[in-house]
Amino acid sequence: MSRAASVLHVSQSLLSRQMQSLEKDLGVLLFVRSDKGVKLTPAGQTLLDRSYGIIKQVSQLEEELGHYANEPKGELRIGLPPSLFDLVSVPLVYEYCTSYPEVKLTLHEGISTWLHEAVLTGRLHTALVSDAEPLGLLISRPVLVEQLFFVGSFKEGLRSDRAVSAEALSDRRLVLTTEPNAIRKIVDTAMQKSTQKSKPIMETNSSRMLLELVAQGQGCTVLPYSAIALAYEDKRVTISPVKDLFVTWTLITPRDQNLSLAGHKFYKNLTQICRKQIEAGKWLGAQYL
Repeated sequence: MSRAASVLHVSQSLLSRQMQSLEKDLGVLLFVRSDKGVKLTPAGQTLLDRSYGIIKQVSQLEEELGHYANEPKGELRIGLPPSLFDLVSVPLVYEYCTSYPEVKLTLHEGISTWLHEAVLTGRLHTALVSDAEPLGLLISRPVLVEQLFFVGSFKEGLRSDRAVSAEALSDRRLVLTTEPNAIRKIVDTAMQKSTQKSKPIMETNSSRMLLELVAQGQGCTVLPYSAIALAYEDKRVTISPVKDLFVTWTLITPRDQNLSLAGHKFYKNLTQICRKQIEAGKWLGAQYL
């Protein structure tokens, strides 16, 4: 009881009175109280189970009614891949929050597998993921396709105008993202087609860690340009495009839940930011869809 009261930011006595009031209104015993704490009765468990669905329906209703509003309001939970942090995520969140101050925006960074699951389970309203994930149970809106680059230290002397094959990667010391990262899936699939197998000397789920290791000459890696833009501009790394190796970024939403007005505005801002960065020449190897 004391922990629950602390989470709810109310006094324990007030919480106890509210629980008793709820039991009186419903005419059933919801809680079994003892020296060891409080447990739910069968009636209490039934109420709890049904409450989840009711709360979700109320949330969906609020989002649907939001379509009739002139300005977006409410909550929007979004997911973006870490590789887009510099080119997309930072300017996108700044512009969105400035334009729509009535929206409570929550941003989660994660690999496509996690973001995909979070949208399916309702933890996120929408997310940008790789199309390497299964999209059959979701509504998908392709946003852009991005070239993957072989990345080495400045001493490697790689050239952005000279492509390398996926097969050639097998001869290099590789530091790669961990499975089931979307980029790792694409790299492994391409190398398997050429009868090779990736054998990284190290794996990490942090693109920033990969870049730092590569810049220090510890190995080479494969990443989209969005993940290496600043390091490349600062001449800390050199790059070469990998032949026929691309990642397509797609915005996903649940099939059983309409995207709110706040979500549609987010999608519009996202596509505008991507198009702007590509047209300005800041995003090598990217093509807007």
